Amino acid sequence: MKITAPLLVVATLGVGSALAQSQTAEAFVCNYSGNAAPTVRCTDRASGSNRHAEKVVDRILRPIGLMRNFKIMECPETRNCFAAVMNGQRFILYDGVFMQQLEDETETDWSAVSIMAHEIGHHLQGHTLNSGGSSHQKELEADRFSGFVLHQLGATLSEATVAIRTIGSYSASTSHPGRSSRLEAITKGWTEADAIYPRTKSVAPSRPASPVVASAPKPTSEAAPAPAGVTPTLVTQTYPGGKLKYKGGVLMGLRTGYGVYYYPNGDRYAGQFAYDQPHGKGTYYFSDGDRFVGTFRNGKRSGPGTLYDAEGGVEEEGTYANDVLR
Repeated sequence: MKITAPLLVVATLGVGSALAQSQTAEAFVCNYSGNAAPTVRCTDRASGSNRHAEKVVDRILRPIGLMRNFKIMECPETRNCFAAVMNGQRFILYDGVFMQQLEDETETDWSAVSIMAHEIGHHLQGHTLNSGGSSHQKELEADRFSGFVLHQLGATLSEATVAIRTIGSYSASTSHPGRSSRLEAITKGWTEADAIYPRTKSVAPSRPASPVVASAPKPTSEAAPAPAGVTPTLVTQTYPGGKLKYKGGVLMGLRTGYGVYYYPNGDRYAGQFAYDQPHGKGTYYFSDGDRFVGTFRNGKRSGPGTLYDAEGGVEEEGTYANDVLR
């Protein structure tokens, strides 16, 4: 199926921005970063990228009990994500290559999820029912929604804000606030969700099999956080050949504090370390797309945790002790 006659055209934002076609169209268009987007032609073709985007959108809507009632279309070479409406039909438009590049740059898929959540927020809060472009108030409302939803999906505050910290404009424009204001709005949404649904249990993914976590010679005593006032040194470690191995804190030669460890098999762990091992809150990302979010102690799952499959469904959830679900 193709949208418009025969194409959907997304014009640059600003005065006179519109979704142009042969019929009269409502003129609400909003992009995430606020940067002007080139005029592009989007066709509604079935694709693997579209199916993946639909799963991401459904994953965002699931915690708030809503069904998807807008079209999702890939628009190459826009380097952005858009919420738009035309002739009563609502759209989420995205550049699949750009979204993948952002995930690679931020080393997490939360960046793309947060952008999608922001654009969905425009639709759910009725912004796309009005003509004209976006405004500071609309953008901050969508950012706040994004922060709230990402908390419910299991993202940390840092993960919920990684996209705007990476591509958000430092300065405000006529349609979009500056980065600091948007960070504040996302933080507000995340904090509000945490006040209503505190992390007494993890909402992250878990799996029946124990994850393979970073191993190192066991210390004689239980791992403990760095002493107060002692700050780990930030380092980057690589495997022979130059492939990234670890990026984060090191204290007395041991991985300490927050860091990301990349396993040779493609898995990775992002979270707290002590004495070279995962220790504290963290997320273990499996190479097949599953992920475990919860608490680790001395390199093993211990405390509340959840295993999600690649589509965000819960495979396993509960309290762990010594890497075993109780």
